[in-house]
Amino acid sequence: MLSIPIPRWLAALDVEPPFLEVLDGETQPDVSPYRPHGQLAVRIGAQLDEWAGETGSVGAEVRFYFRRADGKWSSLLPDVDYMSYVRLPSGPDDESQRPRIAPDLAVEIMSPGDRPGRLRRKVEIYLEFGASVVMVVDPIQRRVVLHRADGSTEERDARGTWALEPFDGLTLDWERIYRGITLPSVSR
Repeated sequence: MLSIPIPRWLAALDVEPPFLEVLDGETQPDVSPYRPHGQLAVRIGAQLDEWAGETGSVGAEVRFYFRRADGKWSSLLPDVDYMSYVRLPSGPDDESQRPRIAPDLAVEIMSPGDRPGRLRRKVEIYLEFGASVVMVVDPIQRRVVLHRADGSTEERDARGTWALEPFDGLTLDWERIYRGITLPSVSR
């Protein structure tokens, strides 16, 4: 992994709330999640963590740093992430604590105030910097859109149980994830 120093202004975003994201050099407020958003993140993370075992780490709201070729920075906080130990060096150094690559799997759970263009750009950044899959969850519609490194997308229901490729053995049980979570009504 190439060590790129993080600018002071960007590193300062980790110090105290509000925790902001940066898209292409522009600071963006991180949309505050409502309770079901947080519950879904915890439950998705728990299933990922159970699957990951000794192969990697699972985090929530971990900051990742990305520097484009034109020098502009982006810094994103996926709701949940999985990073294999093969890709992330271990240790207390800055590279492992403040990764400059995308996680293998980034999970973004949509909030009521999310703008489609901003969400689309976040997906592009994760994929550009090495994510295998970016999973965008629409909690109200119970829909998942999977964006893959090969450029393909797939939409699925967040219902039942299904395997998440290319992660061998990873199966998500959406009924367990959603159990007991009260969602706002869907107006059509």
